[in-house]
Amino acid sequence: MMERFRDLFRRSRDRNDLLAMSERELADLGVSRAQALELAALPDDVPGRVAAMGRIFGLTESQLADSRELWHELLQSCHHCAALPQCARFMVAGGGQPEQTGFCPNHGQFQALAG
Repeated sequence: MMERFRDLFRRSRDRNDLLAMSERELADLGVSRAQALELAALPDDVPGRVAAMGRIFGLTESQLADSRELWHELLQSCHHCAALPQCARFMVAGGGQPEQTGFCPNHGQFQALAG
């Protein structure tokens, strides 16, 4: 219960900080206000899941985040993924090969980036 309260408090504080930022500050970060608010609302485990899946394709987190638009898209796809239980089992089992990740909504993006 306390963990949930802390999470809600953190998100509220993050949201207020983002709302107080100028358009210039947001532009320097490479995101729109709407994107910044969406990213702040993501559960904390989403970036880690995206990075872990990217590593299966031989990609580093910095490669994935090179393009803010792509990183945002990957995070949003992961956040709204219907295959989360399958992904969790896959990751707990230690991952595997890229061809075993067809359940991932970001599979095609990772494959294209891995070239």
